[in-house]
Amino acid sequence: MGKAGLEGSALAAGWRVLRRHLRYAGSDPRKLLWIGRRAAQIVAGGKLKGVLRRHSVVERFYGDYAAWAEQDDARARERSERLREESAAWPRRPRFSVLVPLYNPPARFLEEAVRSVQAQVYAEWELCLVDDASPEPGHLAGLEALAAAEPRIRFARRAGNGGIAVATNEALALAQGDYCVFLDQDDLLAPWALLELAARVAARPDAALLFGDEDHVDAEGLRSRPFFKPDWDAEWLRTTNCVMHPVAIRTSLLREMGGMRAGLDGVQDWDLLLRADEILGPGAIEHVPRILYHWRAHAGSTAAGIYEKEGVVAAQERALRDCLARRGERAQIERGAGGWRIRRALPGDPPLASFVIPTRDRPELLRQCVQGLREKTDYPRWEAVLVDNGSTDPQALAFLASLAGDPRFRVVRDDRDFNYAALCNRGAEAARGDVLVLLNNDVHPINPDWLAELVAQCLRPEIGLVGAMLYYPDDTIQHAGVILGLNGVADRPYIGYPRGFPGVDNRLLAPHTVAAMITACAALRRDLWREVGGMDETLPVDCNDLDLCLRVARRGRRNIVTPHAELYHHESASRGYHYHLPGAQSESDDERRFREKWGEGVFRDPTYNPNLSRLGTAFSLPGQAPDALLAPNR
Repeated sequence: MGKAGLEGSALAAGWRVLRRHLRYAGSDPRKLLWIGRRAAQIVAGGKLKGVLRRHSVVERFYGDYAAWAEQDDARARERSERLREESAAWPRRPRFSVLVPLYNPPARFLEEAVRSVQAQVYAEWELCLVDDASPEPGHLAGLEALAAAEPRIRFARRAGNGGIAVATNEALALAQGDYCVFLDQDDLLAPWALLELAARVAARPDAALLFGDEDHVDAEGLRSRPFFKPDWDAEWLRTTNCVMHPVAIRTSLLREMGGMRAGLDGVQDWDLLLRADEILGPGAIEHVPRILYHWRAHAGSTAAGIYEKEGVVAAQERALRDCLARRGERAQIERGAGGWRIRRALPGDPPLASFVIPTRDRPELLRQCVQGLREKTDYPRWEAVLVDNGSTDPQALAFLASLAGDPRFRVVRDDRDFNYAALCNRGAEAARGDVLVLLNNDVHPINPDWLAELVAQCLRPEIGLVGAMLYYPDDTIQHAGVILGLNGVADRPYIGYPRGFPGVDNRLLAPHTVAAMITACAALRRDLWREVGGMDETLPVDCNDLDLCLRVARRGRRNIVTPHAELYHHESASRGYHYHLPGAQSESDDERRFREKWGEGVFRDPTYNPNLSRLGTAFSLPGQAPDALLAPNR
């Protein structure tokens, strides 16, 4: 498909999404106002092209999702039979308390929600329903009769309306199970949802919190818009509820935490997850990468639009501010077209940041890089160590010599055979800063606060490497992180999509965890660099950056990419870049050494859902994405 065709497809997809929102909004002026404001934010923020492309890509990637879901259900039924047989040997069978707060529930959807619990193939459950003083009482008698007939169903009525959090806490008071599972009054659990959760508890008895994947279901039962999640991403969670449904949490822990916090209706689940993240180690949180929950999309549901719950935005802001206060973090929070941003404060005396820039010849690239550092970097304290790997071009040598007049620049000569890892190690040895910024000589910044963002992020003790969003000169994506095991050893997702493209799941709009990144622009603390021993010089060309990321992560640090640091990258023009689109070239010697060093288990990337394709286009269903989407603008 050509560029014009892709743009037309994006416009058509965007129009279909807008029509869906308008249909749910009806004639409600509050909802229509929200739609208008949201559209204005997207346009004013320069996000329109990326947002339209996202809707087009999601349609293309998941256009056959209904067929995939039917096949997946068949596989799930077969797996359920096997798990039921295996469950006889489990040392314990956890019991789940499904908590459902109710308020004027649509009768049909509530009935289907209850039936989805009754239809569970795992029998160790109880259903705890609490009505929050619904003014329309038509459903109450039926629920009372249901509770009287089924001992696993408990039902209570509140005398006054307290909100979602209060009603959920009253359901928690009824719970007698080992784990609590949250279910909205109009949503559905997959028949094998509790069995899959129980199987994971049996395998990981220390699990305190579990979550799964989900999709949307409309009033007619048509399933669409799946959310294939990464494993627990504490970074993405800081600005977005990227966990959603389903969530199972140990009942004793939920009670110790005080249950849901009142006054945060609409985001009480996100607030709970933020608080849980503060007290649970990674080993206590389990992701079950299967579609276990169906989120109902209809007028009146949050799945139809954030405007369906009044005060949600204000509640989000409060939850985020409270989270920062509990953690003792100094930051400002801002709301934009892409959601929330945490703008972290730098210390009063910002640390010296040292750029480590391997270079050879290509004076036009190096000149552009240096100019960008001088003119488009508002961070107050930096130096640049240029590691010259045998330049012979007279203009390059003259330009390097000219830098002697600027005390922020130093040139270190290294004439050995090209070894990118060794050059970075040499530059790091010569650097004086507490923060190292590995930077290619063919990179130059876009936003002036890019370095302040990288430094503020990497000063956090739990953070390892911090990578930037990199773009080709035509404003299309060159780097948004690396996925291990994609198209071989590793590949970069979203190559060629427009700047502002949010990703199929909107992950690119926020800082988020990655297993690995390229180090064309990546920052980390000097003490961490020394702790891991710098780069592995036995990987002179390829995979040295992946290896560094893995060694940092192995020490319990989280590697992240932030969209708030943006630079142009000329694709390693001076040396060539070796991660490639599928089929471009055979595996390199360094890639083979990397495989031998780390083993095949490393290619199960925790930031990439295993339901998605590992061949071809990232984030598509296997066999679903057209080849034309590999690089739509290039």
